[in-house]
Amino acid sequence: MARPYRGAPGDQAPPSRDTAPGAMHLRLMTPTLASEDPRAPDVAEMLAELAAYLEDLYPEDEDDPPAPWTTDSLAAFGAFLVARIDGVPAACGGLAPMEDPQTLEIVRMYVRPAHRGLGLAGQILAALETEARARGATTLLLRCGPRQPAALKLYARTGYTQRAAFAQHREHETNVFLEKGL
Repeated sequence: MARPYRGAPGDQAPPSRDTAPGAMHLRLMTPTLASEDPRAPDVAEMLAELAAYLEDLYPEDEDDPPAPWTTDSLAAFGAFLVARIDGVPAACGGLAPMEDPQTLEIVRMYVRPAHRGLGLAGQILAALETEARARGATTLLLRCGPRQPAALKLYARTGYTQRAAFAQHREHETNVFLEKGL
């Protein structure tokens, strides 16, 4: 699944500036998207940022049971995508198996703050849906939160609908559960 993403029609990557005196040169940042090991050091660092971000965003949500998946099991399943810009991890998302083999959970969707607004989350989501279909899944589930309006808008725009809690998750004011049939 390691295929680079070169941008979709209408994508606009922000320019970066060369620091040459007296002139401004623009260089477009082109994202690449590939399946990677979530245990790789630079990816693990981004996942630690995600964990800290969620803890800050939802400090009252500390009693959820542990997820049934780990970075080791995500790596073994082989459906963890990383978007890189200039070789640096900018965003990620993965698929985790569930008890029903035709249902997968989308996990660890995250875009680093410096790279938000570039469409990376939509690109990762579309690629995860394609991968899920290729694996025979007919349903995708995910958990998000009410303090993530951009993510909720993306999911609504791409056909996800609200549903009840699933698997180890619990009903709580900090949880929004979504589902999409493929």
